Amino acid sequence: MNRSLSLALSLIFSAAFCSAQGFQNCIEVLSAAGKTATQGGLTFSYTVGEPVITTISGNTRILTQGFHQPELCQVVSTHTPDLADWNIEVFPNPTADFLTIRFSDEKEPALRASVYNLLGEQMLDGALLSQPGGSVLDCSQWQPGVYILQLQAPSSSGMATVRFIRL
Repeated sequence: MNRSLSLALSLIFSAAFCSAQGFQNCIEVLSAAGKTATQGGLTFSYTVGEPVITTISGNTRILTQGFHQPELCQVVSTHTPDLADWNIEVFPNPTADFLTIRFSDEKEPALRASVYNLLGEQMLDGALLSQPGGSVLDCSQWQPGVYILQLQAPSSSGMATVRFIRL
């Protein structure tokens, strides 16, 4: 029991400290034995034996031992390395109704915008912003609070993230 709990806690804490941007598998498998192989872009995984079958869940993590249960999720980061390159302006911040987004079209002719609240709920899913002089997002129907605006370049892997407040 003590060994299983130690293994579960180690997995949860190590997953919490790993960070990535983009997509990743959020749920992994724990088993007594098994193997994973990748060839030609396909991945095959198997496990042998299920010494313990249990599910441990918390606010943000679920640990199920003995079963493959991958779940694709998106990780949102507040790291903003590309803001200077794109000359992004987001205003007014804070806002009551509408958020204006300006960016330089020298690097990217258009950007995709997604908005998340602090609970991780997606408020806007990949809206195309093609007006570098000023695209407007209507956030008047959202609850007051802090939101994360994620801007992605469709033609590259570049991403910029801006926090804003809805009054």
